[in-house]
Amino acid sequence: MRTRFLHILAAAAIVPIGSLSLPAQEAQPAPPREPAPFMIAPPGQQPATSPSAEPRPPAVPAPVAPAVPASFAFKPLLPAPRVTLEGESDTRSWAFYLTQDEASADLNLDVAFQNALVVMPEASRLTVRINGERIMEAPIASSDRLKRTSTAIRKGLLRPGQNTIRFEAAQRHRTDCTIASTYELWTRVDGAGTRLSFRNPAQQSRLRSIDDLPAVGGDETGQTTIHIVAPGATRSVAANSILAVAQGVALRGRYSQAAVRVSERLPERIRPGVLTVLLGTSKELRELLGTLPAEAGAGSFLGFVANPRLGPATLLVTGETWPDLEAIIAKLLTGPVSRPTNINRKTMDTSSWHVPDAPFISDQQVLRFSELGVSTQESSGRRMRVRAVVAMPGDFYANAYGEATLYLDGAYSEEVLPGASRIEVFVNGNVAATVPLNAANGGLFQQSPITISLRHFRPGINEIWFETVTLTRSDLACGPGATLPGKNRFALFDTTALAIPDFAKIGVSPNLAAVAGTGFPYSIAAHVGLIIGRQDLPNLGAAATLLARLAQRADRPLPIDLLGSAATVGNRPALIVGAAGQLPAGLLPRVGIADNIRNTWPQRADAVVVVPETEGTAVFDAVINRFQGRQTTPEASGGAAPTTDAIRDRWRGSLGGPLARYFIGFDQWLQRTFDLSFAQLRTPSRAPSLYEPAEGAELIAAQATDPDTRQVWTAFVVRQEEALEKNIDRLVTPGNWAGMAGKITAFRSGQDNHVISADSTSFVMTRAFSLANMRLVFANWMSSNIGIYALTLLAACIGLGIGTFLLFGRLGRRS
Repeated sequence: MRTRFLHILAAAAIVPIGSLSLPAQEAQPAPPREPAPFMIAPPGQQPATSPSAEPRPPAVPAPVAPAVPASFAFKPLLPAPRVTLEGESDTRSWAFYLTQDEASADLNLDVAFQNALVVMPEASRLTVRINGERIMEAPIASSDRLKRTSTAIRKGLLRPGQNTIRFEAAQRHRTDCTIASTYELWTRVDGAGTRLSFRNPAQQSRLRSIDDLPAVGGDETGQTTIHIVAPGATRSVAANSILAVAQGVALRGRYSQAAVRVSERLPERIRPGVLTVLLGTSKELRELLGTLPAEAGAGSFLGFVANPRLGPATLLVTGETWPDLEAIIAKLLTGPVSRPTNINRKTMDTSSWHVPDAPFISDQQVLRFSELGVSTQESSGRRMRVRAVVAMPGDFYANAYGEATLYLDGAYSEEVLPGASRIEVFVNGNVAATVPLNAANGGLFQQSPITISLRHFRPGINEIWFETVTLTRSDLACGPGATLPGKNRFALFDTTALAIPDFAKIGVSPNLAAVAGTGFPYSIAAHVGLIIGRQDLPNLGAAATLLARLAQRADRPLPIDLLGSAATVGNRPALIVGAAGQLPAGLLPRVGIADNIRNTWPQRADAVVVVPETEGTAVFDAVINRFQGRQTTPEASGGAAPTTDAIRDRWRGSLGGPLARYFIGFDQWLQRTFDLSFAQLRTPSRAPSLYEPAEGAELIAAQATDPDTRQVWTAFVVRQEEALEKNIDRLVTPGNWAGMAGKITAFRSGQDNHVISADSTSFVMTRAFSLANMRLVFANWMSSNIGIYALTLLAACIGLGIGTFLLFGRLGRRS
């Protein structure tokens, strides 16, 4: 009896201690010189007891709610871990979103940045503007460490909903006056130290409606984590609701990079950039939380609730049954953004990393620079660069035919040296046009046409850089103070226009670039089949992350049917997500991947891949091999030295006789002069070949057309089960996602990717038949297959000759 009495006293003492937990501090990635935000634990509540309630087994203790902040003390602003401003002048602008409470709060703007050593601090400035008003201007003078600065934001400047922030850098070199030295100038804005900070951290801030979803924002790396807590997540009935919620939230939130996590328990830590979604039936959530808010007590409910244990961003989705959940999700979350497939959008959302949004070009169109966010500006530097973005549809088919025209309005001064100065236009990092500045006394451009090939454009977002290089005699002399700002050399007017002609529109498969760009062909499908490696929490989270990214590119939620096997796909496009060892036999060959990798790839000991964290001789060997163009095989990764015969064969294959060297030189001349090569004359091989992952590959994206149904299948296969969610998170980052192309793209530890082009492609009709469109399709196809074009032209000439000969014979003019 005494022992039992002591146990009762101990249990009574534990309850208030656990419920009155001390405030905790949120861990910050920034250096420890700044205090971490204060976290206030919720007040303790005694559990309600009922005499009729059944006692729980003593072996299963009640879960303890984690201590989380009631309000956050800061809000990250950057769309990436860091934003780099390069050259003598550069700007970056994007949007961030605030709730009504945040917009009316007392806020400071904190900025942390570091610059290159060669930047001259006396003549270089970093300026920050919010909603067009200058908030901060500081000298760029911090090459040895991060410089941190903070300034108060005046009341009334910020507004609920969308706000814009703009970083402007004006930089000059300390000593060098060459054009090459301008590429050495950079300033990096740090994501961990650049944020809005609340001067009153205890001030309450909460999301009130679904329209406030963009205010969740991202963390210090730009990533938004959507944490879906579903007590019945592993049940098949819950999968479709989980995937629909992930897509709807990502679309309504307009997040630059969304990562989805699925769990059956409450998260242990809540911090900025995390949205908690409680998803389940009323009974399941009542068992999880102990009680439901009054507004969710009767019937179905979808909305934000004030829960101090889960932070200010807690979305509750509940109903009596799972069909009730699906109905309210479709009505309130995904329904408002379910764009019909037969209606083209006007813009493509880029606000999270670039404003204004990219105009969506579906037909012939002329866009002024003022519409693309490029204003009239003058430059006194040696290199001026401005950027614009446009978007192309998923059935864009003009990679070998067609030209856009840039009608330039601008001027350059008489000090600019002719011949050494030029205008260049880049599309997606490729040089698309170069125009020399040849006038000796300056010049004025008035709608001067510059031809830009469409070959560098792709479906989805396209970045266009307009760059001027202006060299003067003072640059050649490079006397004291020559790098300081002086007289303006070039003026660019916002009346400059980009004219996009009508282009061929037809779907091509396989084409991973279309999937990455606009989610095509899944963006126009009535139903999409999804196969995952295993119906568990990591696979659901990885699939939800991937679908969230696809929905953002498609600008509509995808109608997903979770399938148990490939046999049930039927006549619909399919997506496959999972680790190699989890996928069933015979599935990978259907997308062009060897089936044996399910057993060999996860256990294979690959050589070290060059990553920033790697050190030692492995880095040296990998770098040297890469620069020498050597290919490392899995068998050679064990460190065995190559044999004499192997080295002799390699050298024999790399060398040729005089005739071989002549053909190589002739081929190079053809490429330089006519943009042709012997490789274009080869007939595409149709022999099936199954891909095996190269050295260091951690993730494979592969696409193929099902021979029976002619539907597109796309697989995202990860090497290790343990790294499934991590690798999918890396895949959907903007840089890796934009790198997908061809029929197979293999990613190496998130650092680089290897693209394999399709040997043969098939067409997918996306629009009503039109002779004008088919003419453009035929022209582009002939330009891509120049060998067949040459044979067709030869046959046509022969036919014309024979026809002419026969016609003259009938007219009596035979010689």
